[in-house]
Amino acid sequence: MENISNVEEIKALIALLDDEDEFIFENVNKKINELGEDTIPYLQKGFENSQNALQRKRLAFLLDKFKLIKLNNEITNWSKNEAHDLLKGLIHIAQFGFPNFKISHLEKVLDQLKEEIEPLIKGKSNYEIMQEMNKIILDKYQFGSNFKNYSGVNNSFINKVIEDKIGNPIMLCIIYLLVAKSLNINLIGINSPKHFILAIIQDKGEEVVFYNDELIDQVEFYIDPFHKGIFYGSEKFDSMLKEMNFDFNDKVFLPATNLDIIKRVINNLIYALHTTGEKKFAKSLLKIVDAL
Repeated sequence: MENISNVEEIKALIALLDDEDEFIFENVNKKINELGEDTIPYLQKGFENSQNALQRKRLAFLLDKFKLIKLNNEITNWSKNEAHDLLKGLIHIAQFGFPNFKISHLEKVLDQLKEEIEPLIKGKSNYEIMQEMNKIILDKYQFGSNFKNYSGVNNSFINKVIEDKIGNPIMLCIIYLLVAKSLNINLIGINSPKHFILAIIQDKGEEVVFYNDELIDQVEFYIDPFHKGIFYGSEKFDSMLKEMNFDFNDKVFLPATNLDIIKRVINNLIYALHTTGEKKFAKSLLKIVDAL
């Protein structure tokens, strides 16, 4: 779509989507389908600017179709080749909801968080490091918990959480994880059955290895950004699991890989769409996540 003739062609085709003549629409629809998912940014802009009900309906149909295809292709490729890069997977999901959002703003905020936290944690203990992260992320930047709209659609889009400074448990944890990775802090996600939390791993000078039966035993303490960044130890965490009738044989599976995190974010989005009546859309997303 970088070719200027293609750009002008898609704009012309979009302009014809308000034509009530079915023959014209069928030809326009065929040509847009041939151009494929590269048309998404232009279809999105056309949808946002259109005042014509018929044109908006047709644009919405095409957008839904292409966005699902694009997300499926990108997330499948990410899971096979780029799962080490959590942010990239989150960007694919965000572009599903907001095709034209600016990645540069997202990266700028994450860089700012890193730059502010880095000088505060040199020579500090893990406990002190997490205290400083809480002070910057929760207090100074005022990222908060979305209690009011816990299952809202926007909670699954990293760009909206960064923009609005409010999110659900997993997305607040993700902000910590992204910053921690850039600072080489041994912070991991924990797929707690109640809601997603974090854990700091005892520093042994080694890279954290997932699918390791001993990893959960290396946890120094847990952090819950959704509840004001509270810390608690393994005894308290085990007590919480017991209250939920959790099978402790499954505890070794609680440390979350990047793929686990992306799956949980998409599943949250599926639930949010289902509750808002977008059941067909939710079903299509379920097929994508089930294939990962």
